[in-house]
Amino acid sequence: MADILIYHITDFSNLSNIMNVGGLHSDSTLQTVGVQPSVIGHSHIKQRRMTEIVIPCAGNRFVGEFVPFYFCPRSPMLYTINRGNTGRAVGCQSDIVHLVSTVDIAYNLGSLWAYSSGNAGAYVVDFFNDPGLSQLDWNIINSNDWGGQFRRDKKAAEFLVHNFYPWESFVQIGCYNAIMKQRVENLISGNHHQPTVQVRANWYY
Repeated sequence: MADILIYHITDFSNLSNIMNVGGLHSDSTLQTVGVQPSVIGHSHIKQRRMTEIVIPCAGNRFVGEFVPFYFCPRSPMLYTINRGNTGRAVGCQSDIVHLVSTVDIAYNLGSLWAYSSGNAGAYVVDFFNDPGLSQLDWNIINSNDWGGQFRRDKKAAEFLVHNFYPWESFVQIGCYNAIMKQRVENLISGNHHQPTVQVRANWYY
């Protein structure tokens, strides 16, 4: 488990708030702490995750009560965001960073967790909580070839952590280019926890 990386994508403009509140809140708890992040995904799907889709193996809690991670960078979601399909400018991926942790770190937080077989915001998706993550298609997750609905769904599998994910649990921040790397390093320079910041061009389109 320790070697399995998990990735949360967010706009650079959200990093300051994430540090100020000590980590990532779920969409549901964001409403209670008064944080208004820059949204990069589909608003209607976020609403669906908060009010419609539940996780049976996690007490039928809503998906929106969990902090989401992908099992890979360069996700289908990043692709659709960069294409302008969520309302942001085409080519906006340069402003998006990957916050990286590991399954082992997440597991040892002691929080409720689960994972999905595909996009956790889809109506037809399965959820599991076996520590071996046995229901994932790692060949597709680790491949850059995810054309077609079946492969896209498998590629979009998510690791979900209930309510909150601490800033101290991130080990790396992946950036589009050296300009963003410098901006991130400048931003986190005064924080007590400073994940390694690296240019990861192959994590982008």
